[in-house]
Amino acid sequence: MRKTLSASLCLALAACSGGGAGDQRVVQMPANLPVAETVNGTPVPQELVDAFVRVKAPKADMTRPEQRAEILRVLGDYVLLAEQAQKDKLTSDPAFAANVEVARLAALANETMIRLQQQTPVSDAALKAEYDAKVAGMSKFEYDLGSLLFSNEADALKASGELVSGTPFDKVYDEWKGKAQAKVLSHINTENMPKPVTDALASMKAGDFTRTPLKLPQNWLVFQVQAVNPLTPPEFDKVKDGIKSGLQKKIGEERLAKLKQQAKIEYPAGSAPPPKPAAVPVAPAQPAPEKKG
Repeated sequence: MRKTLSASLCLALAACSGGGAGDQRVVQMPANLPVAETVNGTPVPQELVDAFVRVKAPKADMTRPEQRAEILRVLGDYVLLAEQAQKDKLTSDPAFAANVEVARLAALANETMIRLQQQTPVSDAALKAEYDAKVAGMSKFEYDLGSLLFSNEADALKASGELVSGTPFDKVYDEWKGKAQAKVLSHINTENMPKPVTDALASMKAGDFTRTPLKLPQNWLVFQVQAVNPLTPPEFDKVKDGIKSGLQKKIGEERLAKLKQQAKIEYPAGSAPPPKPAAVPVAPAQPAPEKKG
């Protein structure tokens, strides 16, 4: 479990090296917590050790002395580097301080978003309602497809022309797989497919192929339907946790959107505010079709 100190983690710990005007402790956590080790007089709380395991080493077995020792070694290195940052007054360098602050704000924002997501309980009834709505919107069928995704229309037209002229799809696939993204897809549900593909599949049966390439945002797609099977929705209990995660993510994004609406953001005189990004709807997690075999 030997670990090295990544730049981002060093920066995150260095944020304790005096960036704020108040608390100058290297490890800025509540006092009187149980201590796992002390480095040059700086206590390293067990809570910090537990957090390191959760975030950075979830597979660590803390009942094994050598793994616990390794994690304490890494945290000890963090403390030593943070102390050195204080001694060298590195945070007086604007670039150093900015790098540290980016790491601190990112960690703070991530943890806050998790708490926002957890503050609104999601009932089993809400999860079941979301599941039922998703199942109702699912296609009745799933497909096996042989596909060729081209970066230019000319090649896509040549490949589809060969199919139209009677060349078997397998032969066309083998001919073009070195020049296109060639994939065989199994148990595909149309729910998350691009609309041109969904529209095409609505009138296709096993053995049919696209007679002209389908234009996607950046590519052209040629495919053959190799099998059509009834779609069996996944059991609720198997996707319940995924649906809950999706709903919690939506709750967090909605809370953040409300904070943005209420925020007063100003820019220096003479500078134009950045353009607003296009709104992207946040959708809950989709129940995945149960794979056969």
